[in-house]
Amino acid sequence: MTERLIELSEDEFDRLYPLVPNQLNPNASWAFGDGPGCLFETYGEELDFVRSQDPLTVWTLLDGDDGDMYLISGPHFVNRVGYLISTIPIDEDATVEVHIKMDRDESADDEIEAP
Repeated sequence: MTERLIELSEDEFDRLYPLVPNQLNPNASWAFGDGPGCLFETYGEELDFVRSQDPLTVWTLLDGDDGDMYLISGPHFVNRVGYLISTIPIDEDATVEVHIKMDRDESADDEIEAP
């Protein structure tokens, strides 16, 4: 079976995949407005909770090699920052990716150090 890659914007992700609040950590990040945070840690009780969920509802926040962040459907381990859990599962034959561009100081990239 061929797996489909679906690329979504952050707004599309927010609209299509409502998130489960992290009830284990009142200080969790990835909050909407004044609501509770939804990001789960990569260890301990929070990871145990993530592992007990349907993998089709698990999302992994990753550090990209390009300095940006990526949200990828499913549990992943390399470069993981944390996990999110949606209330709606993805299709079994799909991988969903959200590219989260990080603000960078572009002028720092243009500077060349003198020897």
